[in-house]
Amino acid sequence: MSELTRKAVSRGQIDAGAPPAGTAIVRPLGHVQAVRERYLQRFADPAEALASRSARAWAWALGQTGIAPVTEQPTASPPSRAEIEAEITEAEQRRLRGTREWRADAAATVLRWLIGVDDHVPVRDTNPGELVGGFGHIVRSPEQIAEVVDYAAQAQRVVAAASTDAGLDAVARHSASQRMRYLDGVTAACGWALGDRAEAPITRAENRGATSKALKRERLHAEDVIEHGGDGEAVDHWYAEGVKSTISWLLGDSTSVPG
Repeated sequence: MSELTRKAVSRGQIDAGAPPAGTAIVRPLGHVQAVRERYLQRFADPAEALASRSARAWAWALGQTGIAPVTEQPTASPPSRAEIEAEITEAEQRRLRGTREWRADAAATVLRWLIGVDDHVPVRDTNPGELVGGFGHIVRSPEQIAEVVDYAAQAQRVVAAASTDAGLDAVARHSASQRMRYLDGVTAACGWALGDRAEAPITRAENRGATSKALKRERLHAEDVIEHGGDGEAVDHWYAEGVKSTISWLLGDSTSVPG
C-alpha cells in the first residue's frame, strides 16, 4: 500500500472509486494515487521533488501540508476549492507577467486536473488514459463511453417520436433532423474509439482501435467539414459537430460530455 493510500485510509477513506474524503479533489482516489505516483517518477532525487511546486501541489491538495505551492502561504488543510482556484489564478498571472523564476505552471496544471477544471492527465506518458480507467490517450473509461452511446440512442428515440407530430412546423423538423445527425456523429466516434467500428467516422478509413494521432486527424477532418461542408448525406455539418465534440471529450480536451 502506498503512502498516499495509507494516509487516505487513516482518514476513513477506503473507497478508491470515490474522491479523497474531506478534500476539494473530484477525482477518484485510485486515479489520484496512480497519476501522482507516475508524476513523481520524473524526479530522480527526493530533494528535487521537495523543491518542486508541482510535487508540493499534490501534497497540499490532499491535506498533507498546509502551505500553498504557488504563494507559499498557510491555508486550511486540506484547502478549499476557492483556495485552490486562487493558487491557479496566481500561477496564471505569473505566467502572463513572464516572471520565469516564480513560474508555477506545472503546479497549476496538477491543481486544475485534481478539481476537474481540466481533464488532461498531468503526466508525460505514452498511455496516460490507463492511469484513469481509459486506454491510450483516451481519458474516458469504456463504461463512460458506453453510457454516452446509450444516452445518444435514447435521445434519438425521443427525437424520432417527437418528429411524428403532425403539428410540428418546418423549423422544428429541421432542428430535429440536425439533432439526429449530431447524435449519429457522437455514436460513430464512440464506436470507433471502442473498436466496435472499423471505419473512421469522417474519412471512412479502415482503422480499428483509434490512436491519439488518428483521433486528432479525424477531428481535423471534422472541422474541415464543419467549415466547408461534407457530402450532404453520410457526412454533413451536424454529424461532423458530433464527431468533433466526442473526440475532444475522449482526449480530455473538453470536459463537456457529448450529447
